[in-house]
Amino acid sequence: MLVIFDLDDTLIETSKCLTTHYLHIAFVAMQSAGLEVEENAFDELLSINEKELSSRYALKKFYNNYSDQIRIYEAGFAALKTPLPEELSLEIVPGALEVLDELQTAHTLALVTAGDSNLQRQKLEKAGIQPERFSKLVIGKGLSKKLDYQRVLSELNVHPQEVLVCGDRVPIDLTPAKQLGLCTVHFRNGRGLVHDEPKADVDFTIHTLKQLNEVFAKHES
Repeated sequence: MLVIFDLDDTLIETSKCLTTHYLHIAFVAMQSAGLEVEENAFDELLSINEKELSSRYALKKFYNNYSDQIRIYEAGFAALKTPLPEELSLEIVPGALEVLDELQTAHTLALVTAGDSNLQRQKLEKAGIQPERFSKLVIGKGLSKKLDYQRVLSELNVHPQEVLVCGDRVPIDLTPAKQLGLCTVHFRNGRGLVHDEPKADVDFTIHTLKQLNEVFAKHES
């Protein structure tokens, strides 16, 4: 079976370790570009982010509350692509490496993520996840992964019924997979603690990655 993983909040703890840092440098960048807000407005940005599908969405919504000058948003968005500083710690999701090791013995692994290519690869390196673990690694630009999934299936010559997709955000990670007839696993972590709709697009729900073993047992029965 082909197992496709998301990266952020599925294999690495992005929301826990990185999101606040990146939103802050984006906030400062927008101020430098002319955004006139008080310093405590950053708390508003963090509050918005708790309910949004991505930092990019949160930044856009926050910006719309205060300005219509697109250069201000663009300055903040560019800051979200800043390389990871050496001193910033990045935690891997508990059990992620062990699960990848176990799955590699019997399954083909792929990684489909979205964002800045250099930054996503830097996250992998900092977390100690070798790209070579995956038969296919796709870093998409859009928030829908449907075309990325189709590309992986085509290039690896895999039938949809032989594919399982694991991710934290149902609308972004799982709905496109469900549209293609893939088996979907919702990992309740990070943004996945909030974004769990539509439930019709979720075949299985897990709270730890090690529960994937239970999913395989149920899926194959």
